[in-house]
This record gives sequence, structure tokens and C-alpha cells, in this order.
Amino acid sequence: MKHSIRKKFALLIFLTTALLGAFLIVVSTVVVRSVADVMFKESADSASYVAAANVDPDEVKILRDKVLEIYRGSTKITSSEWGSEAFEEYQALYKSLYDTKEYKDVLHDLKVVQDGSNVSCIYILYPELSEDRNDFIYLVDADNADPCPIGCIDSYEWADEWAAMLAENPENGMDPTITKTEEYGWLVSNMRPIKDENNETIAYTATDISMNEVRRMQNSFTVALILVAIVIHVLSYLISTLILNSTIVKPIKVLSETAQNYWADGKSGVRDDFAKLTIKSSDEIGVLTESMKKMESDINKYFSGLEATRQELGAVREESRVIREMANSDALTGVRNKYSYNKEIEGVTRAYAKGKLKSYGIAMIDLNYLKEINDTYGHDKGDLAIKTVCNIACEVFEHSPVFRIGGDEFVIVLVNGDLNNIDALVAKFNKLLSEHEENTALEPWQRVSAAIGYAVYDLGIDRTAEDVFERADSNMYADKASKKRNHKN
Repeated sequence: MKHSIRKKFALLIFLTTALLGAFLIVVSTVVVRSVADVMFKESADSASYVAAANVDPDEVKILRDKVLEIYRGSTKITSSEWGSEAFEEYQALYKSLYDTKEYKDVLHDLKVVQDGSNVSCIYILYPELSEDRNDFIYLVDADNADPCPIGCIDSYEWADEWAAMLAENPENGMDPTITKTEEYGWLVSNMRPIKDENNETIAYTATDISMNEVRRMQNSFTVALILVAIVIHVLSYLISTLILNSTIVKPIKVLSETAQNYWADGKSGVRDDFAKLTIKSSDEIGVLTESMKKMESDINKYFSGLEATRQELGAVREESRVIREMANSDALTGVRNKYSYNKEIEGVTRAYAKGKLKSYGIAMIDLNYLKEINDTYGHDKGDLAIKTVCNIACEVFEHSPVFRIGGDEFVIVLVNGDLNNIDALVAKFNKLLSEHEENTALEPWQRVSAAIGYAVYDLGIDRTAEDVFERADSNMYADKASKKRNHKN
């Protein structure tokens, strides 16, 4: 049986708008959720990295040891018994720790990062993992609404999942993970290690960001898209049923070809296929044409919104990069800081162990007479003296990373060319210092004096990079004593 033009046209519009609507809904839902997940994961990771770098590892270690002493000497009551008499009695064992300096300092540092980040809460955990059970013990929780108390043990089902992920790479922590829990709903969580001066992990900073509202908005958005698609679909179908005669065959053909070829070139994003049509009609064909243009405009607006979201994600990534750079740089001199040194020396020793480096060394530089400069001319001039020594070190060791690890202490990690020419570089450094000291045209605080010492890794006497560091430090102090004797003479 042959179908009429009216039925064919109605069927074509019905199928075309249905496919476009379904495609729009699927693509929109997937893209919006993916973009939101990436943004929230990067926000959580940035906050954890900054928190780990911001707290004092020595204070965290002291607090951890006090908590573990109580934890290991008592009957363990997990957070699953929250509010019970047994839980309250267990938590009372930790009451004295709230008044300690370490707890207050670490809590303050976490709140500084939390207040400056778009996160629900930042906290510090210590994982006590064994074959029998996996406990995550809270040390400090900066949550303003409902913080977990000191010593609180999380032992939910997801604790085992976290333990499994943490076991894969304990030195790196746990990458951002989105989970749905009975207790908190949708959460993006991660853990990053807090390392001491020996680069050993002492605890983990963890970040939680609630995604419940985001998921609710995504679901609402999907429902709205479905309703819009249904309305457009029904409207197009009703309009198509009103076209009754042959005078509309050509406009229908134009519209049908435009709809069928809409995605034929493989391009996505903002389009103007329907907007370019010049069909002039004041009847139902005109209404249909305007409806398709309106649908295209709505799609273009949505894709424009997606582009704005992508740009916002790029801004968040750039912000995360700047925060990471700040966490690795010394604010006064601009060179890298002690945290960055720990990562650098870890990479160098790993490369040496794998045979990628033949040897490595460490040079120590310490500014002389800083106290006298501060007392005589003020701390701002002392800062200028520190910058002067740093600039000289960077000029001499231009091929090696320079780190400021203390008030007036600098470390240079030596490999390859600078390691082979270390004696010449030390001589050049001392020569530049002498020129500064003897230049009467400079201000007193610019006529700096500094001690330098270095050590090269010796397989016969060094076990770790810390041994090389200590020998370099000892040689530096020997040079400091020699220069001070000569200065007196």
C-alpha cells in the first residue's frame, strides 16, 4: 500500500527529530558528567597536594605517634558505633590531644587550605593495614560542620577498597576516586602523602568533595533535555500532519535533506545549516522551518555552554598548575624549596640505582654573618644578602638545580657536567664572593661572605643520599670555620 506525502513527511520528521533529540541527550549527559568529574577530581587533588605541602611534617609525626600509642593500647571502637556509650568512652581517651600545640597548628594549616579551596573537608589519616582489618585513623579533620574526632576509626566497606588502592602505590597515595556511599552519597576523594625530611611517608592528607548537588543538577538537566526533545518532537510531528498538497513537496524535500545531512560531514558544535535556509512561507511549512531553526539555536546555545565549561576547566587546570608551582618554590628567592629538594634527590637516587647516572653529588652553601647583618641593618637587608648569595649560586651552577632549604642554607644537586667540574665551580663561586666582599662600592649587606662544601656519592661509605648530604654539610662547616679564621686575621 502506497503512503501519502503527508504520512511520509510526518514519518521523516518524526524519525529525524527523535534521532537528533536522542543524540543530544546522550552526548550532553556524557559530556557534562565527564567535565564535572574531571573538574572535581582536579580540585580535590590540588587541595590534597597543597595541604600536604602546607603542614609541618614534624608536628604531624608527633601527633600521629601519640594517637597510635592510644589506638594500639585500647579496645578499638569504629565509627560504625558512632554515638554509642562505648564509642564515647573510646573517644575520651584522645581528649587531651585537642589541647596540644601540634594538633592546633596542623588544624590551622588545614583550615587555611580548606578555606581557600572549593572542597567539603580536608583531613589527615593514618592507615593501619593488616590481613585481619584495615583501619583509617583520623589525626586531624578540618571539616567545619561535622568533623571526625581524633582517633576516630573508619572501617566501612570502602575502607578495604581504599586500602587496596593505597597498597598499589603507598608512596604516591590514592588518586581521586568518585564513589557513592550510604553515609555521604556521591563523593570524590583522594589521599596524598605527607613526607618527613627523610622522604618517608608519615601520614596522608585526604580531601572530600560532595557531588550530591552536582549529580542532582545533572539528573534534572537530563530530564529537562528529554522534555524539550519530546516537545520539539511532538511539535514537529503535528506540523507535518497539516501539510496536505503538492505545493509543499519542494520545501519538505529541502527540510528533509537538511535534517538527513545535518551530521553527515562529521562536524560537531555550533552549526547554521537550518539558519541558512531561505524558505519563505506563512503556512505550516514556515512554522516547521522556524521550529527547526529554533532547535538548531538551542543546540548551538548548549554547545556554546559546553565550550564555556571547557574554558573554565582550562582555567582550573592553570590554577592547579600555579598552586603546584607555589608549593615547590621558595617565596623569597624564587628558587625551589626543601619540599622540591626532597623530590629531586629521590629522583636522582632512583636514576643512579637504575644505572642512568654514573654518580651524583651534593653541594651546601651557607651565608656567613647573617645575624650581624640582621642586627645591624635590619631583616630586610638580611633578606637582600640571602638573595645576593642565591643569585651568585645560580650564576655559577647554571646547569644544576639550586634549592633553599633553610633561612640562609642552599643545596645544589650535582650530576653530569657540573659534577665533573665541581672544583672549578667552587673556585669560581669563591672568586665571585671575594669580588663582592672587596667591592667598596657595594652596600655592606651586598658584600656577602658564604661557606661552601660538597661531597660526591661514595659506594664504600655512603648508604643513602642523606649520608652524602651530611658529608657535604660537614665540609661546608669546615670551610665556614676556615673563612672566619682568615677574616679575623
